[in-house]
Amino acid sequence: MSWHDDYFHYQQETAMEEFLDEQLRRIAEEPVFYYLATYGDAIEARVRRCIEQARTLTEAGYPGAPLVRAAAGIEVTIRFFLARPLLQGAFLSDDWAQLISQKILNGRTAEDRELLPAILRNWKIDITSVRLPDSSQAWEQIVTKVWRRRNDYVHKAEDAPLGDAVLAIDCLEALLSQVVDPLAQKLGFTRERTGCWSVVTVQNPSKFPDLNPPRKFAREDPFEG
Repeated sequence: MSWHDDYFHYQQETAMEEFLDEQLRRIAEEPVFYYLATYGDAIEARVRRCIEQARTLTEAGYPGAPLVRAAAGIEVTIRFFLARPLLQGAFLSDDWAQLISQKILNGRTAEDRELLPAILRNWKIDITSVRLPDSSQAWEQIVTKVWRRRNDYVHKAEDAPLGDAVLAIDCLEALLSQVVDPLAQKLGFTRERTGCWSVVTVQNPSKFPDLNPPRKFAREDPFEG
């Protein structure tokens, strides 16, 4: 076999590997896309309410309630925006997705706390690089402070300093802007133009005007039923 034959064979193998990788990526992304197109608007509405109410309560000087509200928003974001759709995209059943989501949220061991970063790394998202306004690491603050202080406030009736509520709100907003938003863009959502998950246009409508009529998906609420 000549050098040219070897090179041609190598090119064929490389092209085939790239093709298979692309097809596997699309197969994995498709259930995630449809999950978020269907449920994303209901999930985001609930999370945004958590942020709005937490801010209002914080401004009114009631730190415990906004801490609980923002922590709930974090849990909804992790469970319904990240863990469940991404795990189902990995061909796990809804029961498995729910079980792993619970382990992530309970976070009793170091292995549990590593589950979400490991899942997101498969999607080229590094949650450990998400930073808060004070440059601290959002995920570390969530697992070591926000959830712990929320639990102490709820289950031990301990006081909650105002800073705890502000921290929880900052963590929730960082998850949305630095994890959920990039994931949505990666999957092809166009929320910056449509304002919602359930209506999707092409990424560049001026470049592809013939493809611009939006795709519309029926909205459902994962919290009902």
